[in-house]
Amino acid sequence: MRDVADLRARRPGPTTAALLTVATAVASSAAGQARSDASVAQTRLPTRLECGRTFRASITLLNTGATTWTSADGLAAVGEGDVFSEAARVPIPGGVSVASGETYTFPLALRAPEIALPQARTAWRMVDGDGASFGETVAQAIPVECPPRIDDAELPEANLPAGLACGESYALRIAVRNTGSLSWSKAGGYALGLVDGGDEFHTPLRVALADGARVAPGAVHTFAATIVAPESAGTYRLEWRMTRPGAGFFGSSLDQPVRVACPPGAAGHGGTSR
Repeated sequence: MRDVADLRARRPGPTTAALLTVATAVASSAAGQARSDASVAQTRLPTRLECGRTFRASITLLNTGATTWTSADGLAAVGEGDVFSEAARVPIPGGVSVASGETYTFPLALRAPEIALPQARTAWRMVDGDGASFGETVAQAIPVECPPRIDDAELPEANLPAGLACGESYALRIAVRNTGSLSWSKAGGYALGLVDGGDEFHTPLRVALADGARVAPGAVHTFAATIVAPESAGTYRLEWRMTRPGAGFFGSSLDQPVRVACPPGAAGHGGTSR
């Protein structure tokens, strides 16, 4: 009878048996579940950016987990998004797999906003197909600075005439150097403008840049125009200067008096001077 009593005492009760069953099931599930993980191998990230500038960045991650990464996995911005990227997620391309122990480099185009952000930061982390994050987070402080943007110009060379005959045509070439911090383009409305003399010399008030032309800061562009002298003799004034809609004239000006003379017997001979 004592042996039977001892056996009953050692037999687990209903509650103990249930706990053992649950623990065994959890342990079996954990043992059979592969774990995803990632560590940072290399980064190419900016330490600062100017407003509106784009930086071609990259993040290389090492697969340190037990699963193979596929196109279902990707690099995602941490939080509600990244101020430097319109893409919230950069996936691994279809057909590409990254086994445990291998690395993959994610390309990133980081573009600074058009406002200054002294405390801006970019942060990225791996996510799986269910959107669950795993592995190390890549984070970098990137202050955004907005230096003053100005329009400025110098006119280092030109072939403005000192004298012309009444009604004479003359081909002008005026070199202009961009000494500001903004690039010039036709789409931006940049042009060489006549401050004075347009009506007298039958010349358009604006000489625009060619389609597709771009004049970067520090570069020189040569404008070409044709003027036609007035039909009356006298001394006239030509003044050229760069211009842009909304900003008006800017930079140095090129001011040239032009003496117009009419041959004896010409209709305009003896006209008034200015």
